[in-house]
Amino acid sequence: MEQEAMNNQNTDAGKNAPLDVSELALFLAKTYGQMLKDRDRFKAVIDAGVTVYTKEMAIRDLSSISIDYESDRVQTSNISNIPERIAELLDNGYVEKMNRRLQWEMEETVKEYDYLVWKIEVVETAMAERMDGKERAVFERLFAKGKSYRQVCKAYKKGTLHNNQLFILRNRCLQTVADHLKNISVFPVCSKHMSMLEREYRDNHKRESEGEEDNG
Repeated sequence: MEQEAMNNQNTDAGKNAPLDVSELALFLAKTYGQMLKDRDRFKAVIDAGVTVYTKEMAIRDLSSISIDYESDRVQTSNISNIPERIAELLDNGYVEKMNRRLQWEMEETVKEYDYLVWKIEVVETAMAERMDGKERAVFERLFAKGKSYRQVCKAYKKGTLHNNQLFILRNRCLQTVADHLKNISVFPVCSKHMSMLEREYRDNHKRESEGEEDNG
């Protein structure tokens, strides 16, 4: 029992221990291409603004579904006296509730966008300030565009870039991102986003581990 408790304590300690910045740098690199796509998607949503939910929209939506009178949840079964139930929901602030929900969803979207932009800036600042032209080109091809080693090597003059050289360049790029992460992690302004990054990495690692176990 004591040994089991010690093992659990060690596991918990491992979960809460600070992560190696090299692991976070690799995670940022691997997700960089998707982050660029997500940035455009988030920006389009934010630029569109919050939709104002009107009474007419509520009547249209509620008329097309069956409503649980007590909890406002959508039900699959038909319910009698739907017009009366819709009227009562409207009287009880259904429209206002929906507008608050839409406003909250937008606020959450803005928070996610802010964090996403920070992650992209971490990578792109490292690229701009710490990588040379060849390193930037390799990083963009490998991670932003998702090219294979073979495809990246073929992009250069025949015989000028081999797999082992590309491997060294890749690791140098990742170390550059890790160094930049380490430098900014000491600033309080970055502490919130660093914590979010560590949590995201752990959650992603957990999902991948569980997936491997399922496949096993």
